[in-house]
Amino acid sequence: MPCIRLSRTCCCVVSITAMTMMLGCAASAPSPELDTTLLPEIDVVQVKENSDEALRMAQEAKLDVEMANTKLTEMDNKLLLLSEEVASISIAKIEEIENKIALMIEALKDMQAQIEENRVMPRVRKARSKKGPPTFTVTSPEYATYQTALRTFNARNYEKAREMFVDVMKQYPRGKYIDNCQYWIGECYYAQGDYGSAIAAFQKVQEYPNSSKGDDALFKVGKAYLAMGQTGQAKLEWNKFLVKYPNSEYLQRAKKYIAELQ
Repeated sequence: MPCIRLSRTCCCVVSITAMTMMLGCAASAPSPELDTTLLPEIDVVQVKENSDEALRMAQEAKLDVEMANTKLTEMDNKLLLLSEEVASISIAKIEEIENKIALMIEALKDMQAQIEENRVMPRVRKARSKKGPPTFTVTSPEYATYQTALRTFNARNYEKAREMFVDVMKQYPRGKYIDNCQYWIGECYYAQGDYGSAIAAFQKVQEYPNSSKGDDALFKVGKAYLAMGQTGQAKLEWNKFLVKYPNSEYLQRAKKYIAELQ
């Protein structure tokens, strides 16, 4: 029996010794190194250059945006100045152009009237002379004075022109151009900004039957009311105009003004 116990004791000692050796070998065995071949190589210099280039491009882009904003601001300022200039001169220029157009239309109407009158009953009077060729009289004192007043108006001397038109009417109360003078008196007041007096003068033109300036006068009555801010009255006058002068050269313009006031 003692021999058996000794054998078991020896076996346990051997087993423990073997396990101790195995653990010692495991502990003393070197740990495997990391495999760095699988990691990408990093070029620090290239990364820095790329970041510097990106920063430079970002700064250039910022400068471009700032320049673009500056140019847009300059363009906005120029457009604002241009719009202010247009707003300040457009009304005056339009009125001036309208006056010149009115003068041209009147000259055309006058020429047409003279042609018609010459066709029916020539105004040219031949003064026969024994020693020389016949002489011709083509203008009247009334017409010459009237034209002088028109030239004064065209020179923008409205006060003087108005006085001259009044003088023509006084000198020739039954003259051929009395209704025209009445109309241009209204234009003088209108050009001076006295729209109330202009309306009164324009309305008097309607008192002359078959006046060639009737449509001009009624059209300008509407414009005078519009200039005074009385849009309802201006629209009313232009509607009267459409009915009374359906063939006027101002017809489309009157329709345009009415449409804008809707």
